[in-house]
Amino acid sequence: MTALFAIIIFIFHAFIYYLYSEYIVLRHKYPPGPIPLPFFGNFLQIDLAYPHRSMIKWKKKFGPMFTIWLPGPVIVLADYKLLREALVKQGNIFAGRPMSFVYGIFSNHHPDGDGIILSQNEKWNHQRRFALRVFRDFGVGKNMMEQKIRYYADTLIQHLKKEIADSGLKTAVTDLHLPITFCVGNIIHDLVLGKNYEYGDKEFLRFKKLIDSTLKDFVSIPMLLVDRYPIIRFLLPTYYRYCKNGFALQRFFLKHIDEHEKAIITSTNKDDEPNDFIDAYLKNMIKYTEQRVYNKITLALNSGDLWTGGMETTVTTLRWAIIYLIHNPDVQKLVHDEIDKNLGTRMVYWADRTNMHYTMAVICEVQRIINILPWHIPHATTSNTTLYGYKIQKGTMIMPQIGAINFDENLYPNPEAFQPLRFLNSEGTLRNFEHLIPFGIGKRSCLGEALARTELFIILTTLLQNFEFTAAYGKPPSLKRHPGMVSVPQEYVCQIRTRNEMA
Repeated sequence: MTALFAIIIFIFHAFIYYLYSEYIVLRHKYPPGPIPLPFFGNFLQIDLAYPHRSMIKWKKKFGPMFTIWLPGPVIVLADYKLLREALVKQGNIFAGRPMSFVYGIFSNHHPDGDGIILSQNEKWNHQRRFALRVFRDFGVGKNMMEQKIRYYADTLIQHLKKEIADSGLKTAVTDLHLPITFCVGNIIHDLVLGKNYEYGDKEFLRFKKLIDSTLKDFVSIPMLLVDRYPIIRFLLPTYYRYCKNGFALQRFFLKHIDEHEKAIITSTNKDDEPNDFIDAYLKNMIKYTEQRVYNKITLALNSGDLWTGGMETTVTTLRWAIIYLIHNPDVQKLVHDEIDKNLGTRMVYWADRTNMHYTMAVICEVQRIINILPWHIPHATTSNTTLYGYKIQKGTMIMPQIGAINFDENLYPNPEAFQPLRFLNSEGTLRNFEHLIPFGIGKRSCLGEALARTELFIILTTLLQNFEFTAAYGKPPSLKRHPGMVSVPQEYVCQIRTRNEMA
């Protein structure tokens, strides 16, 4: 009994010491913020599906820079000027990634991380520069890539027209999720793997399912707790699922990497131009064998980063665009009118955007209101610095909260309303609105921004050139979203009707 009592006393004292050191002593080292709960931090106080709402509430109380605990300390930057000061003016200092157990699962816990998204320092510089060079060589932002986007957009249109034809009516009720996913997914597959998939391909569908599950688990409460208290991971099924799916994705890319490597080795002309990102990377590995920053695991992680960043956000944005156009038929009608006036039935080109101000305003408003990455990907400081009057130590986790900017009432009056006109000036032309930063700013901004912008304009405009979208069975899609790394809408079906036959 005495021993048991001693153990209880010890545990009680350890708990009190933990609370004191974690939430009393440490809190004084950071900007003020909401009071965290033991072990959970501020998790239970955050609207996980709409975290920007919680951030805006705390911004009003604590100012544009405050600390939340997830369950470790994270400094939130919830103001555009503050974001520019940190990510642009002090770009090198705020370009790091936090030391994270969850981030390190697939990179063998290397201190500099791995891949493109979660690496830092020289490793990140090498991977990002190489990816940008390959994107440039393969025509991203140029006519070469635009032709591929138009090709896959046309395959999407033909698929949907077949659905209408098969229905025997002038309309069809359909789920756009998979058709749009195959369209956008094949664009990035073409770039990364040098291949495409037929609609309904089982390998593609399995891969998509793994991606969806991994992104959902990535910012779940169990995984965020594992990140702070790794010892509890063995008790949580979410951890095992996250690891299982993540390593399955890694094996998927390693299989394709091995196939590419065999093709290079057996090729009669070793100097052939690379066909895709993996090709280019492997040839670079062969050329610079002494540089350890180039290896197959890093290539697999890079490929996954490009695929996820290049597909998931674009697919989701397009799905949301259709939802908001169904909810706002007057807006859809104005886009149809602008398309008819400027394009008729001819092909859509990226250059057309300069005459399609209302369509571009709709895309901007969709990007603003859906807040595609509600949590953003945390940064970390690479050295000691000062921001907003606070001293910030090296290695501090930083969260750029773009959602708090997107719903700032001073920038966007009535921010919860869908109002594309807010992006047009009195003459009806697109405003230069610097506060809209769906691709981030600074050194960590999305390297696929040019590709994503071109995809969004060409694919959405082509869809609206050909179809009218309305509610299926009189029930509009839900505007509610699922919590996760990406703002994913609830599944929905809609009714499509052909507008014009392509010339």
